Amino acid sequence: MRAAIMRNFDLIVDQVDDPEPGPGQVVVKTLACGICGSDLHALKYAPTLIEAAKRSDSPFKMDLNRDVVMGHEFCAELVDFGPGCAAVMRPGTRVISMPVLLGPSWMEAVGYSNIAPGGYGEYMLLNEALLLEVPNGLSTAQAALT
Repeated sequence: MRAAIMRNFDLIVDQVDDPEPGPGQVVVKTLACGICGSDLHALKYAPTLIEAAKRSDSPFKMDLNRDVVMGHEFCAELVDFGPGCAAVMRPGTRVISMPVLLGPSWMEAVGYSNIAPGGYGEYMLLNEALLLEVPNGLSTAQAALT
């Protein structure tokens, strides 16, 4: 997939692997993504933020020697389900979600992780249980800001 990637404290457009959903996870297609002040700070001050996250046991985990697909304020379209999903919503449903990706014993911050790509990419992984359907009538751009 194409993505705007944080690499060497810069944003570049490049190809990265498509995300593969794990148990309880879904694949969504990014429709809109905001550029948050936190993203701009992370781009400039990532080493300081990572050190603070380590001290506070935060889910903000990035290896700056690897690509990071940022973007945690998004609206997306449901594309596919991973194993164990209930598939309550139909593919094509517009969704928002809390920007975290949960595993059996871990949590990653979407857009601030090497394994949880954010909305600056074409596709993301989200947890099915955290999806909220965008209400009819709310624009995609406005939903991304929620």
